[in-house]
This record gives sequence, structure tokens and C-alpha cells, in this order.
Amino acid sequence: MSDLGALPVRAYLAACLLAGIVGLWLGRVAWRERDQPGGTEVALYLLCGGGISLLYAVRVASPSELVMSVALNLATPLVAAVPGVWTAFTLAFAGHDQWRTERRIVSLATPPFVWVLLAWSSATHGLSRRSLGAVVEGPFTLLSFDLGLADVAFVLYAYALCVVGVLVVADLYRRTGNRYRLQTLVILLGTLFPFLGGIATVVDLGSYADLAWFPPALVVHGVSLYGTVFWLGTLDAAVVARDTAVEVMQDPVIVAGSDGRIRDLNPAAEELLPPDAVGSSLSAVFPRLDVGAEHPIAIDGRQFDIQEDPITDPRETDRGHVFLLRDVTERERRQTELERREAELERQNERLEDFAGVVSHDLRNPLAAATAAVELARHGDGGDALDRAADAHERMDDLIEGLLSLATAGHSVDSADRVSLDATVRRVWSRLETADATLSVEGPNATVLADGDRLEQLLSNLFRNAIEHAGDDVAVRVDIERRADGVALAVADDGPGVPPEQRSQVTERGVSLAGGTGLGLAIVADIAEAHGWELSVEESESGGARFLIVGIEPADE
Repeated sequence: MSDLGALPVRAYLAACLLAGIVGLWLGRVAWRERDQPGGTEVALYLLCGGGISLLYAVRVASPSELVMSVALNLATPLVAAVPGVWTAFTLAFAGHDQWRTERRIVSLATPPFVWVLLAWSSATHGLSRRSLGAVVEGPFTLLSFDLGLADVAFVLYAYALCVVGVLVVADLYRRTGNRYRLQTLVILLGTLFPFLGGIATVVDLGSYADLAWFPPALVVHGVSLYGTVFWLGTLDAAVVARDTAVEVMQDPVIVAGSDGRIRDLNPAAEELLPPDAVGSSLSAVFPRLDVGAEHPIAIDGRQFDIQEDPITDPRETDRGHVFLLRDVTERERRQTELERREAELERQNERLEDFAGVVSHDLRNPLAAATAAVELARHGDGGDALDRAADAHERMDDLIEGLLSLATAGHSVDSADRVSLDATVRRVWSRLETADATLSVEGPNATVLADGDRLEQLLSNLFRNAIEHAGDDVAVRVDIERRADGVALAVADDGPGVPPEQRSQVTERGVSLAGGTGLGLAIVADIAEAHGWELSVEESESGGARFLIVGIEPADE
């Protein structure tokens, strides 16, 4: 064997010492943070690699064959553990926890355990480390031995586990898409260091047959694993959840880690969230996605139900959450339409009951009065009796007209027109018999969205109500006001007003303060409700009645 003086042995020894220190220190750090999936395996891998490197440095630096033999025997179980730890890590990284059963772990550990026993007792049977002895290589004394049958079997077994781990990571690389291919590629490239270092150690490369290359290579590989798990952070949730968050799903899927940051999105979710959402805080990007939020939630005009599932490892440690957003826009639309129809049907039933009450009570009274007057006229009392009959018929006519208006007043407004409030107010007033009553319109004109015919009917009923209750010379004032929530319209008079205790009842069907039909203001309330407006009764500045309508939608101008 050639002189090792040509080899920078001291530099190699320093490299082993540095690798050992880095491996043990980083392994200790990883052990404290081992709650990450695969974190325990990374910690053990680094500790094994660091221990092997330090013990090998002792073998290189010590001139004593006894010290070298002790260091070799101490490193043997660490070397035996590395292939199994690597395989366990790849299974954890790829999310194959179902394969990491206790039975399989014991099966994987049995061959290395047997090899350790054979290596320690090689002097009695010669199946491992044959011709063990010290050789002088330049300024250093190295421990030399030939591989026995047990050593060859373990090397083949170790490389088989290494290949299995590589295949698992390669499969993960294939199925995770572009987002995690960089991380899996780092792991695959890192595997080359111990793989090639082991080959260089077993196979005689030139003059350095007794020099081991794989101890520092193990630490380099361990550092790459640590960086992938703890620095890049992909194992917090995303890889474990990848099988659930299928790329082809039409429903958005969001994966958040245990630190509350977004780890993964499927294409459907990428369309909803900003381009830089991955890695950002979930609460900042999507505050409405908090656990316990009311569902469904609205996003860009679509409705989504949220299904939230925790991600846990075999130790039941929280790794994050998977959010599945189910598009229920059509379902909610049908539900809203159903509720609208049910409300409409309920209102129609109420109106039918009112109609029945009016027909059975209010119409029966004037009809009975008219019948009695006609009978009196037949028996000779024609003048007054016919007048009473005419009055009764006029009241019945008013009731019938009110019933017909009430029948359509509460129907929902499906289509709205652009209507000028100022022009509509003045047009309706000009059509009425107003006698000495006066009208004033205050405020800027506003064009709003409304059913023009029913808006005219609403104004007509309010004007008639003012004339009937406040007298022929009533002063009616209409105020138009633009507000943040829409346009407000108020109709006020200078009449006697509505007592405060009756303001909540005056718009109910059949309620009249001056002997009217009790349908006029009820029609006003129904028309306002059909448009989605709010009607309230107040006192005017002059002490009369003031009817305020708010929430009128302005037209786009």
C-alpha cells in the first residue's frame, strides 16, 4: 500500500472531527424539535453519523490497536442503525405511516442486530472482520481487515434498504407535482454522498484501501435531511396531506401547517387565493376560514361550505388542518329561492285570511245596509233610503278596489325600472282630486330602481290618506334624501298625526283612524316590503303624520 504522505491526512482528520461535531450538535437540535414528521429519524441519523465520524477520527488519530478496536466496536451498532433509520425516514416523509408498524420495524432491525453480534464476536468464528490488525500508512496507523461473509451480507442488506428509501422518495417526487420536487430532489441528491462514500470505502480505490470515506458523507446527507424537514418546512403538513388534496379536485383544498401557515393549495384553491398565498399566514390571507366560522361563506360571488379536518401523526400530534371548500352556490340559490317562495306563500295566505275577513265582515255590513235601504225604498221611504244604499254601494266599491290592489301589492319585485322620484311624485299628485291641498317637494331629484306602477300606487295611497285624515286644505310635503344606504323618501302632512301608541298598528290591514277601509296604508306597507324597503311612521315638523321609506336603491347614473 502506497505512502499516505501524499494524502492530506490531517485535513481529512479535521473533516471527520468537524463532521462529528456538526452531526452530534445538529442531531441534538433536531431531537429537541422532533415533533415534526420524520424529525425523530433525522435526529437519529445525524447522531449516528456524528458518532461514526468522531469514532473514526479516533481510529485515525490513535496509534494504539486496542483503542482503534474499541472505537470500531463502538461504531458498529451506529453503522448498523443507519440503513433502517434512513428507510424509516423516507416512509415518514412520504406519508406512508401505515407501513411503519412495530412488527416491520423489528423485522428491519433484526439483520443489523445479528450482524453487530457477529462483528463483535468475529474472533471466534471468522464470519466478520477477518485478519483484523493494525497497519502503518505513512505517519498514521490504521486498522485493516477483510470483509467476512456476514459483512458482505450486511453491506448488501444496507444497500438494499438504501435503494428502497430512494424508490420511496422518487415515487413521492413523481406524484407530488412541481411544488415539492425541489425538496425531494435535495433528498435524492444528498443520498449520493453516503452511497458513493460507502462504495469508495468497500472497493479499493488506488492507494487508500484502509481509509473510510462514508462517515463524513453520512453527516452531509443528514444535514440535507435536516434542511428539508426543518428549514423548508414541507413535512409540517403538506406532504402528509398530498394524497387527500388531489390535484384534479374541482373543489378548492387548502392545507395549513401547525404554525397556521398555508403549506399547500390545489389548482382550484389557487384560483381563489393570491399567488403568494403558500407560506403566508392563513388568518392573514383568508381570515374567514377560521375554525368555527359561520358557513357557508361568500367568496367572489360564490358560496362555499367548509369541511375542516385535522392532520395528525401516529402519535396523535397536531400537524395542521386540511380545509375542503365545497361550492354550494347553486344549492344556496335554490334554498334562497325556496325560502322566498315560502315567505311569499305565507304572505299570500295572510292576505287570503284578510280577504276572507274583509269579505265576511266589512263587505257584509254595507251590503246589509244597502239591502235594508232598498227594502225601505220599496215601502215608500225612497229618498233617504236610496241615499243610504248609494253610500253603502260606494263603500263596497272602495273595499273591492282596495282588495284588488292588496292582492298584488305584496308580490315580490322581480324586475325594476329606472324611475325619477320627483317626476313620479308630481305626476301622481296631479291625477288626484286634491281640492285646496298643496304639495311641496324638497331635496334633490333621485333616479331609483323600482316598479313604477306600484310606486305610483304607494304615493297615491299616502296622498289620499293625508287628504282624508287632515282635510281638503292639507299641506303635504315630500322630502327626498340621498343616504349612504340608499335613497330615503318621506311624505308628511300638517294634520292631526298618528298617536305614538298606534304608529306600529296603523299599517296593519283593517286598521283605520277615520272610518276608512283600513287597506290603504296596508297596501303601502306591502309595496314597500315587496321592494325590500323599510317603512316607519313618525311625527312631522308641524305635528302631523310622516311616513318615511328608506333603503330605496339608486339607479346607476
